[in-house]
Amino acid sequence: MRQILILGAVLAGCTAAPSPHMPDGQNRVVDIVNTVDAPLNFRAVNAERRGLNRTEGEVGAQYYRTFNFDDDSGACVFDFYVEFADGQEIERKRFNVCTEVSWVVAP
Repeated sequence: MRQILILGAVLAGCTAAPSPHMPDGQNRVVDIVNTVDAPLNFRAVNAERRGLNRTEGEVGAQYYRTFNFDDDSGACVFDFYVEFADGQEIERKRFNVCTEVSWVVAP
């Protein structure tokens, strides 16, 4: 069942519609897929405007969460950060939310 949820999350992002808020019509919706048996804390920062326009939230164990990175800046590139309960951290720098629809987090 968990594999179906993760696969569904990856496939669901493949058909995301363009954001109606941005005049450029770029889709900025991304699924963060957690493949670990523990929840994770997710944080993203606009790579072009460091410290501004943060997005964050928890993603459940063996699950996914959809985030919309339409922050009215027109930016497509964000730095992603994940922290697990045991303190392990993963970074993904310069993730393009306009061209990629999901990020599968695996240690």
